[in-house]
Amino acid sequence: MNSKTLKIIVAAVLILVAVLALMEKRDQGSSTENGKMLFPELKAQLNDIDTVTISRADTAEPVVLGNASGRWLVSNRDDYPADVVKIRNVLVAMADAKIVEVKTANPDLHDRLGLTSPDVEGSKGVLISASNGDVKFSVIFGNVAQSSYRYARLPGEPQTWLIDQNPDLPKSAGDWLLNELLDIDQARIQQATITHADGETIRISKESSDDSSFVVNDIPAERELSYASVANGIAGALNDLTLEDVRPDQASDDAVTTVFDTFDGLSVTVKSVKDGDKSWISLSASSGEENAEEASMINERASGWQFRIADYKANLLVRRWDDILKAKPE
Repeated sequence: MNSKTLKIIVAAVLILVAVLALMEKRDQGSSTENGKMLFPELKAQLNDIDTVTISRADTAEPVVLGNASGRWLVSNRDDYPADVVKIRNVLVAMADAKIVEVKTANPDLHDRLGLTSPDVEGSKGVLISASNGDVKFSVIFGNVAQSSYRYARLPGEPQTWLIDQNPDLPKSAGDWLLNELLDIDQARIQQATITHADGETIRISKESSDDSSFVVNDIPAERELSYASVANGIAGALNDLTLEDVRPDQASDDAVTTVFDTFDGLSVTVKSVKDGDKSWISLSASSGEENAEEASMINERASGWQFRIADYKANLLVRRWDDILKAKPE
């Protein structure tokens, strides 16, 4: 081996040692952050948080959730009850979040991680602020990584991280609402009557809860059902009935009234209206002594409100004869 070759080898070794030393130093620097809590003080104050604000670039206004006397409400929806589980999951994720890996501090690269501020048009970042008086914890959640992790950064700071949490972040104000309305099993229904504003009326009924299908009463002459159990869908409309949005009740002369009567004495009245391509309903209930508490709970939850529901449920509540009968013969 000549001296020139030896010099080249020595130089290469020195460069390799320098690179390894630099990498070690960098890793040591970043490892001081790894495993740290994103918000070390939040867990101790979790139960004191009384306002959560969610901001996105693609929504007209932030969603504001407030805790009033122990009840979480959606301020953007006239203080209708919020889904406490969804709120709790986000707050716990913030309180438990640990840094898995230090990422870029270059603002030009924030967009790649979905971490640009929501006040920037086209941003994918979701800004969550949890506060109580002057105490405030805020974080921008970015893209999901490795299915259970997420990129994050603190507002106003360039440094980004990969954290070990990936909370569900509902998009619209309606998605934060407590969505359960009613869950009345079809087996309880004895009869249901649909009355349209123009007077068209359909009534279905059962003699016994053991009957497999509902009878459609007063079928028009020379018409027949499209299939034997066509009315069962109507009777099951109150089963697992959930809302998609809510607004203060609005009277309408065009409302379709559907009344459900159960074998055990509960009566539920549903008034359905169409607003553009969306379906909205209002609810009220009455009963004898046996179901007084259930009726009271329905009225307490529904009084003064109108609920947007899924189209397939809404369609069952406003059936007309042409919807359940075979086409007229030529």
